[in-house]
Amino acid sequence: MKNSVFLFFIVFTIISLVSCAESVKSSMVSDTDKTTFERNWKAFEKHHVGGVVNKDLDLFSELYADSLKWSPPNWNNNEILGKEELMLAAKNYMDNFENLSFEPGGAIIGGEGAYWGGSFFSDIGETNSSPNGVRIYGVWSGNHIETGAPFHLKFYAIQQFNEDGKVVVLNEWFDPSSIQDQIESYLSQKK
Repeated sequence: MKNSVFLFFIVFTIISLVSCAESVKSSMVSDTDKTTFERNWKAFEKHHVGGVVNKDLDLFSELYADSLKWSPPNWNNNEILGKEELMLAAKNYMDNFENLSFEPGGAIIGGEGAYWGGSFFSDIGETNSSPNGVRIYGVWSGNHIETGAPFHLKFYAIQQFNEDGKVVVLNEWFDPSSIQDQIESYLSQKK
């Protein structure tokens, strides 16, 4: 009988702790923050993805503040670039590739989710629940216009939005040279 009471107490305690943790976690994020976060990642899909896929540089440009600070994916001695350089890079992709698409996801192998914001843990002890810092994961695909070569490119970016819904900081990580590697592989297989 004592074992049954003890087991009941343990199960009750675990259920109570899990319920409390979930309730604390939910109360940490306001409905306003949830709405802002959704607005931000949907703006990425509408403007960044939509602009590239539709080869519409004006649509692409609408997402980014004139004061944008951009850290491009390739190493450039960590020089921070601006909106003008980002627009030139986007135009280069639009001019040289077709059938462009973006498949969101891949943040967790075997898991779901493409857009993440806030952080509860940090190696320097800082945490935040800001909906304005959005981490984006996915895969870009398309074809090189000149050769017809298909490519796939794993993509990761962090966008910092301002109160007007414009991106003021963009950090990107992907391997642009892997596109050239895929083109060369495609051409060597065609020989």
